[in-house]
Amino acid sequence: MLSYRHAFHAGNHADVLKHLSLVLCCLHLSKKDKPFCYLDTHAGAGMYNLNSEAAQKNQEYLTGVDKLMQSNSVPEAFKPYQALIRQARDLNPRAYPGSPWFAAQTLRAHDSLQLFELHPNDFQQLTRLFSRDKRVKTHNSDGYQSLKSLFPPPSRRGITLIDPPYEQEQEYQAVLATLREGIKRFNTGAYIVWYPLINRQASAKSSASEKMVKQIHTEFSQEQLHVQYIVDPAAKGMYGSGLAILNPPWGLQEQLQEALSFLCRNTGNPNSRFNLTMQAVNQNPRA
Repeated sequence: MLSYRHAFHAGNHADVLKHLSLVLCCLHLSKKDKPFCYLDTHAGAGMYNLNSEAAQKNQEYLTGVDKLMQSNSVPEAFKPYQALIRQARDLNPRAYPGSPWFAAQTLRAHDSLQLFELHPNDFQQLTRLFSRDKRVKTHNSDGYQSLKSLFPPPSRRGITLIDPPYEQEQEYQAVLATLREGIKRFNTGAYIVWYPLINRQASAKSSASEKMVKQIHTEFSQEQLHVQYIVDPAAKGMYGSGLAILNPPWGLQEQLQEALSFLCRNTGNPNSRFNLTMQAVNQNPRA
């Protein structure tokens, strides 16, 4: 369970989708003065070096963040995310931040962050990164179990990112269980579930994401925004990724429509595409 290290995948196309969406969600919640909480169930190290041995192994960032940063003219929806990457690179030219860092830059002084990471080395790096930030509390514990003790937050406002490595098939069910726990305790919070889209013959993982998303569709009554970014449908392994966003901020769908249209035009692959659908509040979710 602890073999996964995000450093091998930092800055790839999945990170672009996930972090762009996270930044936009945080900025939406920041428009109101009332504080909110950000919770990350699988926080990782918080910051990555794209020149590291791990990142250089597959160089996944070349078709992700590097391609985006080479664009001189991007849609408005991308500009805050792009500006934050430049901010990180002022400290290290080959830095790429993780989800906790992006969230921390968009949250305000009276907001709070709860970050969970089990891997001991990544947890140490994460703790060092935020050692001087009093808004942040890091936990070397199971993020799947985190919502039981922390929800509902005192402000009754929050964003939860559920972003596991999906190393094992049972993690898809663990995500659903975590989402159920969160909704039971805090049904008005925003929840962002990331998942991979995988081409892998004779593997249960090939359809595991689709099954999980179908369960989210039918089980939860909250308004849902479903996003999929498919970079290369013929690619072996991960050919794209998706997000299921429960209680999405108003206006997010239009921003992602603009951003993903731009990404697909600039992948260099004529078969790249995206799906973006809004599911209205379901008054009669399946029991």
